[in-house]
Amino acid sequence: MKRLLLFILPFIVLSACLKEKEEPIIIEPPVQLLLDSDTLVAGEKWGLTIGESTEALYPKIKELQFAKPITYLGIVGNVFTGIDGLESTIPLYQSVFLDETKGTSSGIQISFSDDKVNSIYTNEGKSLTKWPSNTNANATILKGDQIDKIYGKLANISKISSYAKKFERVSIFSKDVAKDYDPYMSLSSHWEFYASMDEKKHYEVSLDFKEGKLISIAYRLYQTM
Repeated sequence: MKRLLLFILPFIVLSACLKEKEEPIIIEPPVQLLLDSDTLVAGEKWGLTIGESTEALYPKIKELQFAKPITYLGIVGNVFTGIDGLESTIPLYQSVFLDETKGTSSGIQISFSDDKVNSIYTNEGKSLTKWPSNTNANATILKGDQIDKIYGKLANISKISSYAKKFERVSIFSKDVAKDYDPYMSLSSHWEFYASMDEKKHYEVSLDFKEGKLISIAYRLYQTM
């Protein structure tokens, strides 16, 4: 009888472990309550006035940064078919994405913080310390590189045949609001930003443009429950 119990006991323990693995802890995402929303096609919101140019609006968004911290300013459609002409543009943004015309899992996402390369990821989520891994120093992006050195290195990488296709689509969406206006922003038909009111409330704002002029402001105010 003792032998039988010793034989059965490991299976009881294993069964209990399997049950625990089959029942993972589920953490529910916080509930977002919509408090207010509207779309304006005339007038203004926070000093952003319908009819203004992108160049006139941007300084006002920079000013909002102090009263309503802006965590993200996205410039939709800021996509280029090559690296040429972007030397003064890249340092004004928080990231640059490189890929082929048809998206690939090996596309490269380079993010900046404090004027340095903060992270390098592939589109499939693999973290890299450098890219590419088999090129000389002046054609390799490293974590910690100064942002003003990035354009020169990217230009060199783009001339290497095995990496040239990764420059068919250069996407620069996330604007660093602390930095100057980028003239390419006037070509975008849509900007969006998030503004925090306090720890629980935030705005999601969409700005639509036509021929470089603001034509509508859509906003939603959410509270985290």
